[in-house]
Amino acid sequence: MKKAIKSSSWFLVAFISCPCHLVLLLPLIAGTALGSYFTEYKNVIFIGMGLLFVFALFKGWRKLDPVTKDETKKDIKTHDCCSMERFKS
Repeated sequence: MKKAIKSSSWFLVAFISCPCHLVLLLPLIAGTALGSYFTEYKNVIFIGMGLLFVFALFKGWRKLDPVTKDETKKDIKTHDCCSMERFKS
């Protein structure tokens, strides 16, 4: 249940930070200091929101599908220099 909440929150961040939704978000914050900053530096905001959008989608899918996470952990072998298994043989 906790993973579903975390993944849905990442998808909500992705929905809000989607660059195509920024056009709809700008009129809502018009007249504020944040709105004037967004209109002044629109290109930088579009790039930053695009990167945040891609990152949030990636994190949301990783939280939603733990199978891919487990498969990557199985391939990686960790070296434990203090393991007693090494000294038993």
